[in-house]
Amino acid sequence: MSKAKLASPAAMTSLLPESVEGLHTLIVQHQDKLSARLKVVAAWLVEHPQQVPLSTLAEIATEAGVHASTLVRFANYFGFDGFSGIQKLYKSQLMEHPRNYRERISQLKQRKDNHADNTPDKLKPARLLEEFTEGNLLALELLRQQTLAATLEAAVQTLDMAGEVFLCGLRRMYPVATYFHYTLSHLDVRCHLIDGNGGMEKEQISWAGKNSALIAITFTPYAPTTAEVVRIAAEQGCKIILITDSELCPMATLADHLFVVREAEVRAFRAINSTLCLAQTLCVALGYERQVALEMEPSP
Repeated sequence: MSKAKLASPAAMTSLLPESVEGLHTLIVQHQDKLSARLKVVAAWLVEHPQQVPLSTLAEIATEAGVHASTLVRFANYFGFDGFSGIQKLYKSQLMEHPRNYRERISQLKQRKDNHADNTPDKLKPARLLEEFTEGNLLALELLRQQTLAATLEAAVQTLDMAGEVFLCGLRRMYPVATYFHYTLSHLDVRCHLIDGNGGMEKEQISWAGKNSALIAITFTPYAPTTAEVVRIAAEQGCKIILITDSELCPMATLADHLFVVREAEVRAFRAINSTLCLAQTLCVALGYERQVALEMEPSP
């Protein structure tokens, strides 16, 4: 018995995506329709955009853990004649930000070379400091380049208009949530930290409504508690600002404002510096927004 053929974007439109962002948007829109193997390809492309233009078909297949023919099927699904068509999109992006991509590829190679010798006597603190600082510098530069000004401004406006702000970040993202809570409290913003203690996350988010905003921070593996909080908040009409590591995050479709942050990963340790930088930006921008509004108010 033959399997039913999936309806692809190519079958619905003759227009191919003209940018990496356009391709990623299509991937997000169609991820539920992709087969298991095509989902693997989609996730790898979204999470490793810097490697696509500078790798061969065989290298990408090996890194993604799929057969080369799966890459071709993925390209065909989205209307391309072959996988080289997809690579052209990433190469065009490379031309726009050549220095950044060269540095990232160089950094990846350096990390592999460093991992070749992991004897304890060679792992000096100064060497580790160099690896972590270089990785974080590259991640911060990527954050600066890929975060749209319009998305930042819209998120700040949502926070400014909200009557109260709910915050949810667990496990590795808990420090980010507590930073938001600390800083927003000092800005006289009414805010609530959702930590799920005692399994009370449903009760903690139950007061959120159309006049509320939720800042949710979740990275792979996505915390089930955060996912439940986002779902409940969305059902209650709460505005959602989601900070995550992939456009394919299961909660991404529920977000009003989506921020994708690629954190540095060195020796299997993932940082949170870029995420904290984004959090600081949103808080300080909100503070300036409210200060300007106060200065513009007419004197009594």
